[in-house]
Amino acid sequence: MLRERIVFVLAGIILSSGSLDGPSPLIAGAQGISPSRAPSDLLLVLGEGVVGDPTAASSLSDPARVARWEAGEWRYRITAGARRGQMELESLAPIGLTTRGETWKRTIGQESTLYLRWTDEGSLVLPSQVTHAYEALVHFDPPLSYLIVGLGPGESRVFDGRMDVYSSNNPAMKWYTGRIRATTVYAGVYRVTTPAGAFSAVLIRTDYQIDILAVVTVRDTLYTFYADGVGKVAEAEHRRISAMGLFSTDTKVGKVLVSFTPVSVPKRVEAP
Repeated sequence: MLRERIVFVLAGIILSSGSLDGPSPLIAGAQGISPSRAPSDLLLVLGEGVVGDPTAASSLSDPARVARWEAGEWRYRITAGARRGQMELESLAPIGLTTRGETWKRTIGQESTLYLRWTDEGSLVLPSQVTHAYEALVHFDPPLSYLIVGLGPGESRVFDGRMDVYSSNNPAMKWYTGRIRATTVYAGVYRVTTPAGAFSAVLIRTDYQIDILAVVTVRDTLYTFYADGVGKVAEAEHRRISAMGLFSTDTKVGKVLVSFTPVSVPKRVEAP
């Protein structure tokens, strides 16, 4: 029973969001990643020839444009992990205002749905997420940043917060509380070649450290490439989980963009 509940908690963690994940509040700091060199393990996960040479980089002045934050569907091919060779669909759509202030949802295949909102400063934050396979609802306090406006090449941000995990079928049933630290760095711009084309793409690296009940630890590294006006074009993740002798995992997963399809949103008709 303990092992099953630990798995529930881990399944609810925002690690495979496909996001420019980052922290809030913002704390600038140095990060040991050169913005002029991509990590070698990333090349192996995404495949040969996907990540090319670095190019000139500038600050993320308009993250909504870089991530193409509009209603649409992004189709990816999985390049590593148990589902290698399979296709995965990610969709983005506006929603009605929720009790936590969320106005958008991003659905990642059949695995999870992220609920997000924009801040007055122009950043996007993630207050909550649902992981469907394990019926887990996660609330982040404060909300985890998703797109960080103004982040410059080589700059990093650090987040320390709490994550409360509930049953998505019964949100009044709280399973566990954990601590999460996320360190995000703008690691440069690279030429990225995918089945959807070749792009000049921003590389964002986020390192997660998650601790639950002094029993479970998660160490996760997420590399995300975003091309201006296209959105996420490639992503690679290395996740390590251990639970006090109960179990441990070491997983690498990658995905590359195959296609993007805009989706029209019906206009609301105002009552006379």
